[in-house]
Amino acid sequence: MLRTAATRGLDPDRVSFTETLRSARRSVTVTPGRFPPDLLVRALVMLEQDLLERLLPVRLRSQPRVVKRKMSNYHLRRAEHRAWPQPTRTGMQAVLVIRPQPTNP
Repeated sequence: MLRTAATRGLDPDRVSFTETLRSARRSVTVTPGRFPPDLLVRALVMLEQDLLERLLPVRLRSQPRVVKRKMSNYHLRRAEHRAWPQPTRTGMQAVLVIRPQPTNP
């Protein structure tokens, strides 16, 4: 994608990932056990031409790209969480596994 954009001096954001994936699938047919190098070169040339025909429009961004806080069922971490009580026993010490006794009929 980057090379394709660079050949025309375009912004790499103009080349669609989805279109690249679809074009790659269309341009390469694999015969089990056979894939000659000249077929690969032809497939890459076709892929580049296909991508240049399907460029995304120029997007002018008015807002910066930032990470928004995702929705969560948990509260935000606060100062009182720093002194949270720590366990005094290991899991093996704290959990008692009781197996049922076999019954005799």
